[in-house]
Amino acid sequence: MTYRIGVLGTGGGATDNNISPILEIAGEGFKPELIETRLRTFPITPYDRGLTAIANLDCAIEAERAGFDAVFINTVGDYGIDEMRSATSMVVVGAGEATMAMCCNVGRKFSIVTIWPPKMNFIYHERLRNCAMEDRCVSIRNVLNNDEVKGVEGAGAATNDLKNGDTSLQDRIVQTIESAVSEDGADTIMLGCTCMAPVGPQIAKCVSVPVLESLRTGYKTTEAMLSLGIRHSHQAFPKADPANVDAVGALIAGQGNLALGGDCAVCVIAQEAAE
Repeated sequence: MTYRIGVLGTGGGATDNNISPILEIAGEGFKPELIETRLRTFPITPYDRGLTAIANLDCAIEAERAGFDAVFINTVGDYGIDEMRSATSMVVVGAGEATMAMCCNVGRKFSIVTIWPPKMNFIYHERLRNCAMEDRCVSIRNVLNNDEVKGVEGAGAATNDLKNGDTSLQDRIVQTIESAVSEDGADTIMLGCTCMAPVGPQIAKCVSVPVLESLRTGYKTTEAMLSLGIRHSHQAFPKADPANVDAVGALIAGQGNLALGGDCAVCVIAQEAAE
């Protein structure tokens, strides 16, 4: 049997060649495939995060109908994860939640180190509260400051630096990790965006504590749940009324294929400029 895993959160127009970190570690019997949202947003504010959750929910519902066995939310924000678990019977794994849980298996206190600036920390605070991880996370450390990331264009520039192996940015990430360890008491590091996957292995070799890269960790958690035959609990995530499940798709279909704020430019491999 081959399990189909929908990889959600990599930006419009991407191809399987653009998720090489996942394809490199995919186990036998598992087929990761990109799935795209019809409503394209970038969660740079809490309002936009809400739109992203709706877009992801719609995509997950359609993925289950298309025969997927699981959805892996390829972003630390895990946008729409609770709603997806209520609306579907698939395995639904978020990169953020899965990596936080793994951090607790590896050490006692972890720090989130992210390239994104402090103005986007609302994403991490929400995940820490929702996943009951506030007592285990000793700090959120930001590599870039608010002035360095202004809108989608600035975010895209930062992810391109990671893809292109910008050593200065990698050095800043290492320095930030060292500060989290020496000043905050972190014994484990969680990289705070799946866009950091291209440099994750190199970063891990440069520091003295375990570094968990959220794309690889979250994806392999998805495979593990499928292998074990585990599904999320509908006691925790009550099953949605089937009569209401179509409402999200109808809403988005009625609006057309909107692109609010452009394609996501801060995923592992951002969409290349439109040809």
